[in-house]
Amino acid sequence: PLIQPITRSLARVLKAADVDYGILYEAERNSGNDARRVGEEGLFETLREKNTATLKQAKFEKLISMDPHVYNTLKNEYPDLNHGRYPVLHYTELLAQLLAEGRLPLTRRLPYTVTYHDPCYLGRYNHVYNAPRAVLRGLGARVKEMPRSRSHSLCCGGGGGRIWMQEIGDVESRPSESRVREAAALAGVEMLVVACPKDYVMFTDALKTTGLEGRLVVKDLSELVEEAIGPLGWSEPHDATQVER
Repeated sequence: PLIQPITRSLARVLKAADVDYGILYEAERNSGNDARRVGEEGLFETLREKNTATLKQAKFEKLISMDPHVYNTLKNEYPDLNHGRYPVLHYTELLAQLLAEGRLPLTRRLPYTVTYHDPCYLGRYNHVYNAPRAVLRGLGARVKEMPRSRSHSLCCGGGGGRIWMQEIGDVESRPSESRVREAAALAGVEMLVVACPKDYVMFTDALKTTGLEGRLVVKDLSELVEEAIGPLGWSEPHDATQVER
């Protein structure tokens, strides 16, 4: 439920940009990323086989993911979907393209001073650093970098299946708590911008446990794009599984 509003924000942005898109609805399964990271290779292979079959029944030109973990898995670990036939993009890459093409109907510039957190599987694993920053600056936001950014970014602590685990022993500071403190230490920064649902969950919780809720807010990039566009209505996207190739 915490992430659903973010998904709807991106859907409204895509509609405003006149992007023809669909989703898989009940046919969508987990990509298998977390299963593979915790050693369940058999489950991952089952999910990959079923997902590949489902996607091959749909008609599309590009495959977009909001989650860098899913993006990495589909792009690099689903061999039947690569080789240029099904380009896989993270949504920040798509937004950067739409911005460059003048297809985002922006109505206002955002006056925020923000810092951006590079997700592990978007940055270090797939080298997508510039697209989200280009979007932020295109919205009018001032971007200040944390000391650990880009290829030196700090993990939020939720990857590799750890989002499902309890901390063992005495932990002075969780990675997510260290990260929000690092963001809060930047003079003038009022917002920590993320582009990963795990980051959003981990940092939202970390603001509470560190007592920094009144100092920073966590926002997904799609929410800021929607804010810069203005009030948008909601309509259900079409079911991609109902379109035969």
